[in-house]
Parts: sequence; structure tokens; C-alpha cells
Amino acid sequence: MKRSSRAEALPKNLIIRLPGADLRRSERLQVEVHPYCRQNKLREFCKGKGIQMCAYSPLGANGTSWCSNVMDCPLLKQIALERGKTVAQSFNERRLRENLGIFDWELTDVDHHKISTLPESRGCLDFFVHESGPYKTVDEFWDGEITGDN
Repeated sequence: MKRSSRAEALPKNLIIRLPGADLRRSERLQVEVHPYCRQNKLREFCKGKGIQMCAYSPLGANGTSWCSNVMDCPLLKQIALERGKTVAQSFNERRLRENLGIFDWELTDVDHHKISTLPESRGCLDFFVHESGPYKTVDEFWDGEITGDN
């Protein structure tokens, strides 16, 4: 077989079919999300762009200096108590089994509203955003502009 020394351009709309393969585009963004860091603007942006978000650290960052411990939140404890549940924990077998009992209840609209009023805290931004710095809020720091292929 003779090799060509020049690169040949492939058609932009070329589709290669592989039996059993799913070739749809798949975009996911893994980001910290919990009641104290809800990421509302980012969630709306991703929803508008068809990007799936995957939350990490949904219970906050227990034991760190930059984030409140979600499991100690009085509001979440109150909501859990009203339903005979506990705020999620995952370090011992009994609690792991207890956590599996999540499918027989759901938060009410009132609960969602209460949780949405918890003060947000993004400790890693304190380096850039601070009351004595040039950027007083996250909104001042980030103007919302996204560069690249929008």
C-alpha cells in the first residue's frame, strides 16, 4: 500500500459507526455543590448548554477551615427530625444502612425554600474575594463572561 506524505482532511460531518458504541457527545462538569455552595448560576449555565453537572462534596467539607459542616446545619437537622430521619452520614455500617431509607420521603417546597436561604460560603474564593480586597463579591470577581466555543 502506498503512503501519502500529505495529510488528508476528513469531512467535518464524518460519522464512524461502531457496533454497540454510543457516539453521542457527553459533557459533564464535576463541581462542589451542597446547601452552603449551591452554584445556582453555574447550574443554570450548564442547563442552558446541555452540560450535566455532577456534585462532589454534597455534605460539605467536614473538618476544613473553608467550609461549614453541612451535617451540623441546624435547619437540616430540624427537617430531618420532622421526618424521623438523620442528616446523612457514611462512616459506620449502621448509618450506611440508615441512609438507604431515603426513598420513602421527599423535601417539600417549603423545605427547598428554607435550604435555599442558607448563607453560601466558598472559602477558596476568599483569596480573591474579600471585603478589604478589590473584589467584594463573587459577582464582582466573575463578570459571567465565558470565553471559547460558547
